Parts: sequence; structure tokens; C-alpha cells
Amino acid sequence: MIGLWWTVWGWFAVARWWLAVRGRLPWRLMAFLADAHEKRGVLRQVGAVYQFRHIELQRRLANRQR
Repeated sequence: MIGLWWTVWGWFAVARWWLAVRGRLPWRLMAFLADAHEKRGVLRQVGAVYQFRHIELQRRLANRQR
């Protein structure tokens, strides 16, 4: 378990947990991305990466204040 902490995967897991606890990221991130891609058409998948289909939506979400 201690070895996992020092890997990139460990830091990713901690960051995902922290952001989900604070309400900044969905708990089920991959299900959320799949839904946005397959059912809603908001994202497109290029290889292993998801991209916004509309640049204006990306800009609006990036500039959103909480």
C-alpha cells in the first residue's frame, strides 16, 4: 500500500477522491465521461482522450466560478 502512494496512479486516486469529496468531480468519473460521449454527444473520444465537441462549452465551464 505504501508503494502505491508514490506512484502516479496513487496520486491520481488521491486527487480523484479529494475532488469528489469537495464536489468538483463526479464520484463515477468514467461512467460520467462515457455518458457525455455516447448518449449526450458533448464529448468526442480521440484515442484514450475525451475532448469537448464545442469550444464555447469548454470555455464557459473553464471560466465558471463556484
